[in-house]
Amino acid sequence: MTMTAIRVNDPMCFSPEADFTAGVLVAGVGIETLRRVESWRELVVGALPLLFGIHQLVEGFVWLGLRGQVSSELGATAKDVYIVYAHAVLPVLVPLGFLLLEPDRRRARWLWPLAAVGLLLGAYLLREVTAYPVGANEVAHCINYTTHTPNDYALGAVYVAATCGPALLSSRAYLRWFGVASVVGMIATAIVRVDQLTSLWCVYVALVSVLILEHFRRQRARDAGGAHCQYFSTVSAERSRAPSGLWPASRSARRWRR
Repeated sequence: MTMTAIRVNDPMCFSPEADFTAGVLVAGVGIETLRRVESWRELVVGALPLLFGIHQLVEGFVWLGLRGQVSSELGATAKDVYIVYAHAVLPVLVPLGFLLLEPDRRRARWLWPLAAVGLLLGAYLLREVTAYPVGANEVAHCINYTTHTPNDYALGAVYVAATCGPALLSSRAYLRWFGVASVVGMIATAIVRVDQLTSLWCVYVALVSVLILEHFRRQRARDAGGAHCQYFSTVSAERSRAPSGLWPASRSARRWRR
């Protein structure tokens, strides 16, 4: 069987310095996001910014490998990790994370098919990028990757549906904006490609990371506000049930101090 080399314009930057800088910044946002995760159902989506940051750091080592600044083994490992994550892990991880996070049962029913499609697509692409060689070379200040995956529009559409669609179906506003940013990033990448790809991708990753962080920041603020409202409702109900003049004024003060 003859391998068909397909050039894939994956997210990348002009230099290892740019990748490492973007990776550190986005990973910092990711750590801050994870600090706001309070439930196991939030963990996958909450980890996405950190994973985006690590992904950029990995490509920094791809650059160094291509330039002979690290061992060929390290460069090849970084290249394989980068491609496996982008092609096989994301289509599985994104719909699963949004399915776990979605509180609206009606919307969750729409996410189940995307999760199933993402799992099948991820398994297929994992085979494509592990059973056949993956190439990487520097062209016009960018890295072009070649894989055995067919250059099929239908396959591309399924990938976009699995990685961008779940956020668009979310009941949370900032996560829907995450989906919009994902689609815009895909379109911009497809149109602009080589020379402007670095700036678009780095801005895109930063934007996505901030949107996810902002979702969790606002969610925790709503949770705190709801807890205060519930406390005052409980105090009010207890006071209304107590005989007149017998409500201990210090009780409310003691609870507030806690």
